[in-house]
Amino acid sequence: MITLEINLCTAQWSGFMGTDLALNGNHNTTACQGSSDTSVNPPIIRYQLPVNQSQDNPCRQSLQIVDEAPDPTGPFSSFSSIQSVIITGFLDTPNSYQGLISYNTDLYYHFSCRYPLEYLLNNTQIVTSSVSVANSNNNGTFIDTLKMSVFNGSDYGFPLVVPSTGLALRTRIFVQVQAVNLTGNFYVLLDQCFATPTPYNISQNEQFNFFTGCSVDQRTSVTSNGISTVARFNFEAFRFTAYRDQAKSSIYLHCMLRLCEPSKCQVLLSSCNNRRKRSVTPFGKETSESATVSVGPLYTAREDIPYAAAYSNNMASERDNVNVTGLVVGVVFGLAATVLLVLGGWFTLKKFYWGGGLLHDK
Repeated sequence: MITLEINLCTAQWSGFMGTDLALNGNHNTTACQGSSDTSVNPPIIRYQLPVNQSQDNPCRQSLQIVDEAPDPTGPFSSFSSIQSVIITGFLDTPNSYQGLISYNTDLYYHFSCRYPLEYLLNNTQIVTSSVSVANSNNNGTFIDTLKMSVFNGSDYGFPLVVPSTGLALRTRIFVQVQAVNLTGNFYVLLDQCFATPTPYNISQNEQFNFFTGCSVDQRTSVTSNGISTVARFNFEAFRFTAYRDQAKSSIYLHCMLRLCEPSKCQVLLSSCNNRRKRSVTPFGKETSESATVSVGPLYTAREDIPYAAAYSNNMASERDNVNVTGLVVGVVFGLAATVLLVLGGWFTLKKFYWGGGLLHDK
């Protein structure tokens, strides 16, 4: 829901009530009329423009998707272009020229609201499983409708609970990014999702990419992307080797995403099938107006020491087996040599004995 506010005093000075000004000339439609709020200073007339998928566009405001160049200093600086949605319309009073003269001043307000469609979600609070944080600025954003959650199964029914000792390595983690209460004119398309060992920093170089555009890591599976207001992927828990001496390794999850029209999402996704090699270029990029949501971290347990100990024990057993085998072989060869020595001596003694006996008979 987009909220538009104007000064009530201006309308009253011109001789109009708050309900006299309507959106886009729809003076007979209650939903397009404003409501006065005198509890604030200065008093205002408030209008609401529905943008969720359960309501249509009764006041006929214009919605336009435009391509723009990204901020060269922002995290989406490597993108060739980004998209924004521009919602325009006007507020006016009823025609005052129905009679011959009028003592009222006609009022006309033109408004234009610009919302970026590229966002960067930093979900590091895996322990609480989800985050939905609102962020507003002069132009407005849809970040308050975006939510990232982490689950422990493919049915996405139960939030992931991280034990105090950390998750076991290779545990399958299921991630969901959802647009809540957003118009059906937009789908969620994940451009890039990655992990870092520390909270997100635009200048950070140490990161592991789950997927970037059409390129997907072999241990990551993207199950839904760009086909609805929900995107999903899953990956196996891992640890950053730079922190191998720590009992637990922290993982911060981040997703770069865009809101795109269904047809535009399909065009971007179809480009993966049309390329001989999978592209490592994100579908879209972010501007300085893109919002960042940060919480965190997810911990994985260190398992390299137990494996090393088991490996050492196996090696020791193998060495013991080799030593025993060598000892047995040595004993066998020693006994064989002794037998041969005894037999050789017996034959020699026998030869000399018989030789001496024959000479004596002559």
